[in-house]
Amino acid sequence: MNQIATVSEGDRRLVIALKSEGILLKFEPEDFKGATKNGGVAVICADGDIDAPNWHSNLTHRPHCLRPFGGTLFLAPSFRGYDSDFEKCFADGLRTNLRLGMIAKDTQRVYLYVHAPCGVASHYNYGIREQLTLAAEAREFLLKNSFFVREKIFIFFHVKKTNPEGQLEQNTYRIAL
Repeated sequence: MNQIATVSEGDRRLVIALKSEGILLKFEPEDFKGATKNGGVAVICADGDIDAPNWHSNLTHRPHCLRPFGGTLFLAPSFRGYDSDFEKCFADGLRTNLRLGMIAKDTQRVYLYVHAPCGVASHYNYGIREQLTLAAEAREFLLKNSFFVREKIFIFFHVKKTNPEGQLEQNTYRIAL
């Protein structure tokens, strides 16, 4: 039987702490209704274990997705997965593809999405705080090197955890910037 991966008890407590620090904000889809023109591009990990693949449809009626394994992590210049020129070219290609796709579809918003547990993040020894930092770095990189404006790039975090009652819980948060 396929086991559903959840975050550790320590990471569950970290999520609670990040919420109390005001870093993780409750995701309210209605806060984004009407905020997009011609949809938006969601950069999401291709991980099939994410049970929220259509979360972005709550934000826009025309979601466009860019889905490499690791998703947003590859857009951050300091990501440790750039072991060779291939990975660097892959990341540059993702950024170029994002920009060209947005021009072609006349989209205005980007939704950067990280999740836990994430196999790619774990492979490179990134914890939740580091993933959030990489997502913020990816956002800043896009702002400096593309045509995006600050108010049009959002970061979201999805987490699977077991709650104190032992039930599977999945939550998506908006990252305060």
